[in-house]
Amino acid sequence: MQITIKNTQATVVCQTLGAELLSYQTASGKEYMWQKDPAYWAKTSPVLFPYIGAVPAPVNIHGKDYDMPRHGFVKDADFQVKEQGDDYVVLMTAATDYTLSVFPYDFTFTVTFRLDGPALHVSYGVANKGTEEMPFLIGGHPAFFCPMEEGEQFTEYMLHFEDENVEDLHLQYPLFDNDAVLYENLTHRTVKLIHQTTKKGIRFDFPDYLSVAFWTPIKKDAPFLCIEPWCGGTMDQVPNTHLLEKKYVQYLAAGQSKEYAFSFAPC
Repeated sequence: MQITIKNTQATVVCQTLGAELLSYQTASGKEYMWQKDPAYWAKTSPVLFPYIGAVPAPVNIHGKDYDMPRHGFVKDADFQVKEQGDDYVVLMTAATDYTLSVFPYDFTFTVTFRLDGPALHVSYGVANKGTEEMPFLIGGHPAFFCPMEEGEQFTEYMLHFEDENVEDLHLQYPLFDNDAVLYENLTHRTVKLIHQTTKKGIRFDFPDYLSVAFWTPIKKDAPFLCIEPWCGGTMDQVPNTHLLEKKYVQYLAAGQSKEYAFSFAPC
């Protein structure tokens, strides 16, 4: 089921399958989200939980192996509408027999989409409903058109960071020939995906995440770029599927809950 929220400055569409964000349009009708062309990538914004990355071997948790899907299972889960208003919606899913077979923890997971002026705020809420500490990885994977205007090229865009010691990354497809490019240890968890000349694009804030990855499909010259806030492993850790050995692994004590937020808006 698709759900639309809006205010005077933007309209957002998401769906209950995977709580996936499908569309962000300004009041003028300009679309910023990638629109699922299977020739390049058939997703727009999957939710990553409780694992991030490829799974070249079973995921090991406290000495036991589990058949975890790539990027976890929440992206394929059925969500219910927990709460909804004109400019916001809260979607929720919970542990099932299937999830317990690949991730042995009882949990609830919420995704909140909320418009504030032109900005879309997205929050992932994790609650540990079990009786023992729960480890997990978590992240977002939204894809934005790049280029964003007719007549422009992917290579005319850049990533601009707020940290003075981090250079702008001028986009070239070969940068992604070895998969995603990951940035860690940023003081200011803000990045802009903007045209090098006009400086127009989007501003993306990820205050609750410890790293951010950028991805476009390898050797496809795809007209989009994903901005992926992560609390998860690093690129060199992909072959290691021991969950507790991943960098930035998160832990929630029994009965604890935590929110992980990111937001974006045109700039």
